[in-house]
Formats: sequence, structure tokens, C-alpha cells
Amino acid sequence: MKIRTATILRLRDAMLESGRRPSSVVSPAYETLARAGLLSAEESSALTRIEPLAETMFLMVAADGKIADEEHDALRGAIRGLADNLLRTGTINVMLENFERRLAEHGRNQRLHEIAEELSEHPADAESAFTLAAAVALADDEVADEEEKFINQLAEWLGISGERAGEILDQLEADRKRNA
Repeated sequence: MKIRTATILRLRDAMLESGRRPSSVVSPAYETLARAGLLSAEESSALTRIEPLAETMFLMVAADGKIADEEHDALRGAIRGLADNLLRTGTINVMLENFERRLAEHGRNQRLHEIAEELSEHPADAESAFTLAAAVALADDEVADEEEKFINQLAEWLGISGERAGEILDQLEADRKRNA
């Protein structure tokens, strides 16, 4: 399955750019509030809505056993974009810490199984998670064998056939050509 498409590369670059931009107010208070679950209703709603997509992306970048700074930047950028800039850097950092803890406690397959169960009820969300995971896999300009295996496993677990996964990536490539 071809992951490296021009559209995915453009998405990756946008996520990296957004991920490097700090929140307008940098304060450890946001991390403290997020850890205590004391977010505004708007922030909580955004967090609930995007968490499965964000954790899927996290599992992708962690697939090769290391998370590069560029991958962290891409994750933060993607999360900001998905949350329409409602979540602060501190809140996003706590999300990433929680993902790391869950991965360590439960392992990748159990986390992926739980996320896939949730996302498979919403095919559009499952396909979005698949597309975003492919984009962050490229954040460090390298797709490791483990990441390639993970994207194939992800498609299967999300209920996306190999044919449909290929169609999604081909469609992204066709879109790039139309917009070039």
C-alpha cells in the first residue's frame, strides 16, 4: 500500500507548522487543569471528539519504538487542527502523556482494538484516523517498516479493506494533482 502521497506530505507539513507554534498563553496551569480534568465544557467536548483520532496518530508514531521531535510537532499540530485550536499546548501535552501511559500499560494491540471498536461505528471517522495516521507516519520523512506494517494493520482493524485503503490514498494523490 502506498503511503507517501503528495497530499499526505502537504498535510504533514501543515501539522508540523501548527505543532511548532506555541499556544498564545504558555502556562503550566493548563497541564495542571488538564490532569485534574478541569477543562471548560468546550475543551472537554473537543477532547472527547478528537481523542480516538489523536491516539491513533500517537500509536502510529510510536510504532517504531521511538517518537522523533518532528513527530511530536506533527501530533500537536494535528490535534490543534482537529480541535479547531481550542486545546492549549499544556492540555495537548497531557493528552500525549496519557497516550504514552496507556500504551505502556495495555500495549499497542489492546489500545488499537479499543480505538478501532469505537471508530468502526463511524466509518468516516475511521477513514479520517487512517488518513491522519498515514500523514504523521511521514512526519520524520521516513516510514519505518514497523510503521508500514502498522498502517496496514490499522486499516484492517478499522474495518477498511486493503482495496478501500488504497482508494483513499489514490484519491488523495488525485486531489493533489487537481490542486497542483
